[in-house]
Amino acid sequence: MPQQPRRLHWIPPFAFGAGQLAHGLSWILLVVLAAGRPFTLGLPALAWLHLVALGWLTLTALAVLVHVIPQFTDVSWKGERIARGALLPYGLGVAVLVAAFWTGSTSALPWAATLIALALAAYLIPAAFTLAPAFTGPRAEAAVAGALSITLSALLVAVGIGVALTLALDGRAPGSLLVTGPPIHASFGLIGWLTVLVMGVSTRTVRPISGAGSRFPWAHIVAGTLEPAGVIAIVAGVLLALPAIVWLGALALLAGAIVYAGNLADILRRATVKHRPPQAFLAAGAGWLVAGLVLALCVLAGVPWGPAAVYVMLVGWIGQMVNAHIHHIGVRLIATIARGDDDETQPGELLVTPLSWTCFAFFQFAVAAGAVALIAGLPALLGAAALTGLAGWLTLGANIASAARRATAARRRLC
Repeated sequence: MPQQPRRLHWIPPFAFGAGQLAHGLSWILLVVLAAGRPFTLGLPALAWLHLVALGWLTLTALAVLVHVIPQFTDVSWKGERIARGALLPYGLGVAVLVAAFWTGSTSALPWAATLIALALAAYLIPAAFTLAPAFTGPRAEAAVAGALSITLSALLVAVGIGVALTLALDGRAPGSLLVTGPPIHASFGLIGWLTVLVMGVSTRTVRPISGAGSRFPWAHIVAGTLEPAGVIAIVAGVLLALPAIVWLGALALLAGAIVYAGNLADILRRATVKHRPPQAFLAAGAGWLVAGLVLALCVLAGVPWGPAAVYVMLVGWIGQMVNAHIHHIGVRLIATIARGDDDETQPGELLVTPLSWTCFAFFQFAVAAGAVALIAGLPALLGAAALTGLAGWLTLGANIASAARRATAARRRLC
């Protein structure tokens, strides 16, 4: 008999799991940072930052996009196995990059960054060919394809700048890149890529999570316009050395965030789905988004709160939105792995609700305490925040393991 092709799960489990391992490791590294040295933007701190941004958040996003790209645009993947396969060398590149930052091995940084860039090219080229037909399709799908193309382009630009910065750190490129490069790199990566992506994806996922939809369709358009516009203004202001334009860009980001958060709050207020923890994570994430951008404005005003702003944006805003989707999409993935792709088991049937709420409390304390610690310069509090975050991750892991056992047990009963 001919060999059956290996089943492809709708989200690659390996990449999804690797992202969660990076999440747990990030808390361990933060404990070490808090105990051993001040949390400044030196090389060890950059190891933590890239572990979170690339290893946890971006790897998770790329895994989810394997499902999102065809599902949201009504097109079929072209080169899907190539895109899926690219996630392995991408993850290896991130591991080497983080290790190089942590150990101060600047000579290894360009090699790791190049591997990441090549792996992303292997992912993004099939994604571009996949999205192309959607531009000539129905208006809604064409708009989604355009939004995804913009955010994937921002990722590509961020990675390209990142490669240049690693060369500068190793003395192979002009040192002036280390002055203007980091804020541009962060703007494209944190806002143009992760923030715009999460805002866009959540407009579709919030309905199955909450049971309600937006009453203000214009809110998504306004937020989705202000965020990329803000990035462009910030980049232009940095390159032209015009602080007023940077301020305009930052205010545009904050305005877009407020519109997004207000619309999400209205949706969650009308939620009908009884499984509340994912909704709480969504609400917390939106709140941290606004808080992080307020901290960023304080940085522009001369207050030295840059590390706190980055921490809140990564762990508070993007991190809690990812946690929300882990409690919904992640559990749905587990159910379909155990029971087949046609399974309709809802996450609330598999998760242990008290564990979900405990996880939520741990993570919110970790974000709040970490931000205060970085603002006030309190290493002991930063260590406590990191340990609490690790406890939240372990609680999440225990809940996911319990959900997997329940799904498998139910499958055995059905058999």
